[in-house]
Amino acid sequence: MKKILTIILDGFGMREDVYGNAVKNAGMNNFINIWNNYPHCLLKSSGEAVGLPEEQCGYSELGHKLIGAGKNITTKQTLLDEKFKKEKLQYNKKISELTDYLKLNYKKNLHICILLSDGGVSSHIKYLKEFLKYLELIKLKNNVYIHAISDGRDANKFSICNFLNEIEPLVKNNIHLVSVCGRYYALDDTKDYRRTKVYYDLLYDGRGVEALNIYKAIEKCYEKKLSDEYLPPLKSTDFVSIETNDVFLFLNYSKENQRQLLNAMCNKDFVEFNARPTSPKVYSLFEIDKEINENYFFESEKVDHCLCEYLGELGIEQAHIFESIKTNSVLYYLNGEKFVDIEKRDIFSVDSPNVERFDMKPEMNALTVAKITIECMEKDYDFILVNFANPDEVGHTGNYQATINSLQAIDVCLGKIMEVAEENFYKIVIVSSHANTDTIIDHDNNIVSKNTTSPVPFIIMDKKIKLKNGSLESFAPTLLKYMDIAIPKEMKDTEILII
Repeated sequence: MKKILTIILDGFGMREDVYGNAVKNAGMNNFINIWNNYPHCLLKSSGEAVGLPEEQCGYSELGHKLIGAGKNITTKQTLLDEKFKKEKLQYNKKISELTDYLKLNYKKNLHICILLSDGGVSSHIKYLKEFLKYLELIKLKNNVYIHAISDGRDANKFSICNFLNEIEPLVKNNIHLVSVCGRYYALDDTKDYRRTKVYYDLLYDGRGVEALNIYKAIEKCYEKKLSDEYLPPLKSTDFVSIETNDVFLFLNYSKENQRQLLNAMCNKDFVEFNARPTSPKVYSLFEIDKEINENYFFESEKVDHCLCEYLGELGIEQAHIFESIKTNSVLYYLNGEKFVDIEKRDIFSVDSPNVERFDMKPEMNALTVAKITIECMEKDYDFILVNFANPDEVGHTGNYQATINSLQAIDVCLGKIMEVAEENFYKIVIVSSHANTDTIIDHDNNIVSKNTTSPVPFIIMDKKIKLKNGSLESFAPTLLKYMDIAIPKEMKDTEILII
């Protein structure tokens, strides 16, 4: 059996146009030599090819899930587009539970929190609009308070006012827009609970800048060079804090960036900061953490017999190496949206840099990841999987030069890894989970921090084979076939490998 080293370049897209393309302009000599001299193809990582709406960009969580699953999956967006329509919502048990409670307790408030964006990675504005129309349909009389989280990462950096204008026709009668805050605070997923506390204090104590006009307050923030991601807590003059037995609804569907706030709201053993005794009834679109909150509307698709789990069942010794910022991508989504105990698998998590933004240290801790990868090859693991987070995390800052620097750091790592791989008889496989760094500046010279719809690279460093273009779901079965391992019945067969 071949010894395999799989490298996931997270957020690394392929686009021919050179302008604003960090991948093309980083001078990645090692990657270029690999691409030019070994079998390669392009894999679609966005849109209908991977179960997303047309023109919807891919993202890390979904990309890893597809890499591991090796088949079509029902994405959360596809499920929500089908189920989240005002005429269908009334048939959902948990939604009925929520609205029935409010109708019986007409003095209690409904607080709706959402990343107000059309990025489609963590949320989408259309689901808020559908839910507000549903509340109008059922004639809910309770006060509804909207807490908007500004994006600037998966949407344009200065676009929150456009989204506020989009929902304005629905903000009437008993529905109020009462706060805006950047995702840097509200949706931190780096375990920096100082950021989470800033947003928590807004929701529970009203700690924020009171604005007679939120639009003008946002413009003032822009003048101070604060993009949407970093907006401080802003509140309207009719802001109302969360009170005991109110209902709090999180309308995001990404699991990671809701977890810290949910932990502070629902976990009785929470110790990161002094949480209030106030206990709202908390609901979410999908399960976030059932150990502390079981109220969610829909079940996401979980996949069995994913790549690494399957290799473990076959007794193949594995090493998984990544920066801590990508823990869930590698250990949760890659395994079908579940944590799995895998025999003979060793996990090497490298702490990501403790910085406010990753463009402050664009190399992140890639060299440490490369060093551990080399050590694992020398220890002769059968299968090594490595995730380099730099393209995704630095690309999202929209800092063009920092993104180029991050890719150059990755290229140095590739060179070091290649030398040792050849000495230890490893075949290197390179893939990406989604595209980001191929467009940092557009042709109008706007900064682009969001993911793109470009395809991603798939390379097998073995000149005896050929690859054809496909989509991310082709990765796992192609790799298994290349390794001379039977493809499990849960996966589709590969159509892109020619031996």
